[in-house]
Amino acid sequence: MFKQIKFLIAIGLWFMIVSCGNDDNNREEDLPQNIYEGCCSTEPVFGPNIDNLDQTAGEIEVYTIVTQNGDGINDLFSIRNIELYPNHSVTIYNAENEQIFQSTNYVNGTDFFPGYPQDEDNGANGIPNGTYRYKLVIENEETYRKSGSFCVYTWIDEAPNFEGCNLGTEFDPIIAFPPN
Repeated sequence: MFKQIKFLIAIGLWFMIVSCGNDDNNREEDLPQNIYEGCCSTEPVFGPNIDNLDQTAGEIEVYTIVTQNGDGINDLFSIRNIELYPNHSVTIYNAENEQIFQSTNYVNGTDFFPGYPQDEDNGANGIPNGTYRYKLVIENEETYRKSGSFCVYTWIDEAPNFEGCNLGTEFDPIIAFPPN
């Protein structure tokens, strides 16, 4: 009888081990992905932020949401006071960490992300909704480096919760809550 119990326990353990192995029905790539995961996070994404810059000319502030609906509010990735620091670079990456934009003359409204024209499915220049990453360097990486994430959100029925985002100073009706 003791041998039969040991045999049943051994078979039960074997089935548990085999059933916990590679289950093709639960592969990570098959699970639904949240395209806004990490959106507007305050955490740096490319190493620690560094701020040794004298910002008496004007404080640098990155707005972390883009609503490309053509109303003139949050239509572009905006960096307040960037024009006061001419020796800078702005680099934008998509969700796969592929560089999709770079500028050494990022002046809001002149050289900007995303560009135009807009389309109903993807917003400006085919940029789909989702989370993007940025890296801003002024002078050099030892003087000022800031990185983070921001959201591109356009023309979908139900808005995600963007309460943690830095929206700038104007009310944006597409996201339906007042700015910070």
